[in-house]
Amino acid sequence: MTQRTQAIIAVAAGLALLAFAVGLIIWAFLPAATISVQTEPLLERPGTAIAVTGARFPANREIYIGLSAPGVPPMAGTSFVRAQSDPAGKFQVTFPFPVDPQWTDLPEVIVYAGTPEGNVVATARLSLGRVARLLTPVPVGSATPLPTASPTLLKPSATATASSTASTTPLPTAVPIPAISLNPTAGRIGTAVVVTGRGWRANETLLVSLLGYGTQSTVNLGTAGTDTQGGLAATFIFPLNWTGPSVTIVLVRNQDNSEQATAVFQVIGLATPTVATPTPLLITGWLGQYYSSQTLSGAPVLVRNDNNLDFDWGSSSPAPGLIPDDHFSARWTRTMYFLPGSYRLWAIADDGVRVWLDNNRLIDEWHLASNTQYSADVLNLAEGQHTLKVEYYEEAGMAKVRVGWQQLPTPTPTSTSTPTPTATATVVTTPAQ
Repeated sequence: MTQRTQAIIAVAAGLALLAFAVGLIIWAFLPAATISVQTEPLLERPGTAIAVTGARFPANREIYIGLSAPGVPPMAGTSFVRAQSDPAGKFQVTFPFPVDPQWTDLPEVIVYAGTPEGNVVATARLSLGRVARLLTPVPVGSATPLPTASPTLLKPSATATASSTASTTPLPTAVPIPAISLNPTAGRIGTAVVVTGRGWRANETLLVSLLGYGTQSTVNLGTAGTDTQGGLAATFIFPLNWTGPSVTIVLVRNQDNSEQATAVFQVIGLATPTVATPTPLLITGWLGQYYSSQTLSGAPVLVRNDNNLDFDWGSSSPAPGLIPDDHFSARWTRTMYFLPGSYRLWAIADDGVRVWLDNNRLIDEWHLASNTQYSADVLNLAEGQHTLKVEYYEEAGMAKVRVGWQQLPTPTPTSTSTPTPTATATVVTTPAQ
């Protein structure tokens, strides 16, 4: 090796060490992740909302937020909710303060937020004082008291400090925490809101409630069940008689109050729609909306939960007194969990019918028909939650609509990949009844 080569290698190594040292210096002086906590106004009701705002977290990462007692390492306490940081490393989330005495009897608590690995954690102190007494459950009309919150525990890290600086001690294991999301996240009263969730126990019954931020407004919406994968899919109609604030919290919890998750819904406007809807209404099957015209126009005159989409009304009305015997229409929507694979969706209608899967129109037979069956194949549907929508109209005579699906056998693999998803509609006419 020549002296020139040795000199070049020495210079390169020196530059690498210099860059590494500069990186360490910059890293050491970078601002740590921080959070701020807001609980105003603090009112005499269970579940007072805690608003947590975070900054300088890793971008586009899932963040766990919860409480720990003074002297307990952060993220060794109870996690209540998860959030997603934005590209700038910021997040905002709201969850209700628990009513369990293990929290309300403390003079202060530590609010923490951290990555699942525990390598970035920020904390803030929340002094309770009189607030703890105010948060003791009090009667709220005829509503069921809010739950004792003691959700899933995360394993503690080896060392951590209750300060508003980042902790670099890894968290050994992160236990999945139930979470929910809403679609839409804002709308008027009477809006159909789809609640989806993950991380729950399989095949359990969950309780769904609506809380008004900063008020005593509480509505118990009903119950919904999880699937075999611990997923949740349910729909509720935002109460028409809502008198609370525009910022509301949807609270989902299990029956033993050991797990809960929240999401925020923003109410737009105060005008009450003219929909004849029972309040509250939690949709666990199909959300059925019925119209007194055959064009799906105007406001629905009836909104209800239909467990199955299998109706043969004959020459009668779906709801005598509200819907005419002829010249009516209906729309149904539902979000369900599907296993991966190919499916055949079918519909039988008298008269017109249209069927969508995830906003893809698969069946479009909007015309007069007499007990006619249609089908469409969906190839290589991905596993997970998918949304179905069905529209139907009746002109005159007999009225009937049925919709279903079946999973197709797995085809023999070939070297040519099949586009995903692909829908090919086939029409099969059956004799009229």
